Amino acid sequence: MDSFAAYSWLHLAAVLVIAAITALAIAIRRRRPPTPLPASRVQRAIGYAYLAWWVGAFTFLRLGPLYDAPTTYPLQMCHWCAAAAAIVLITANPVLRAFVYFCGLGLCTQAVITPSLLEGPAKFPFWFFWTSHGMIIGVAIYDIAARGYRPGWRDFGVACVAAVFYVLVVLPVDLVTGWNYGFVGPSKPDVPSIVDVLGPWPLRLAFIVTIAFAAMFVLLVPFLMAARLRSARR
Repeated sequence: MDSFAAYSWLHLAAVLVIAAITALAIAIRRRRPPTPLPASRVQRAIGYAYLAWWVGAFTFLRLGPLYDAPTTYPLQMCHWCAAAAAIVLITANPVLRAFVYFCGLGLCTQAVITPSLLEGPAKFPFWFFWTSHGMIIGVAIYDIAARGYRPGWRDFGVACVAAVFYVLVVLPVDLVTGWNYGFVGPSKPDVPSIVDVLGPWPLRLAFIVTIAFAAMFVLLVPFLMAARLRSARR
């Protein structure tokens, strides 16, 4: 199967596989005695394996027959979040935990809902796309549900700074080259996405940034409410 279409049975199958693996990992971790962070041997092994996959994938995409400058450099937010998620499994670094939870779960899930993907299982980009987004979503949820991560205002601030930093790095690249990494440049994705309804650029960029901050704040609200309830009980 050479092609992929959003909202197809293949799309549904990929999402269900990510959900099943994440749920299984959480169930296994919660049944075992608590282990001190940063990680167990299995978690470290998964983290290192993904980092090797990440480096190998971009080496192949840069030097192999699939090289395409507008799409195969590691400049998407999802690329950064996926590598950060692997490091979170290995180290439980607090800054990267915030980045993966807020930027990964809050922003990169949009790529799962409206995948910017045309290649099917017969082609390498399909597997790299779904393993990367599976790593982001899986680690973000696993960190909350199985490892006890509880983000607060400081973590939200870290994520906002990281998101702004990302735009400051990638936007000049998009403007100079005509590419559209991060979907913050003047051009639009080749497949339908939320970008299509946000109007012309540069007004579209303001909407993207606003929606991004709002999505990350929504992820913070449950933990603010839980902290307030705990304080009230005391």
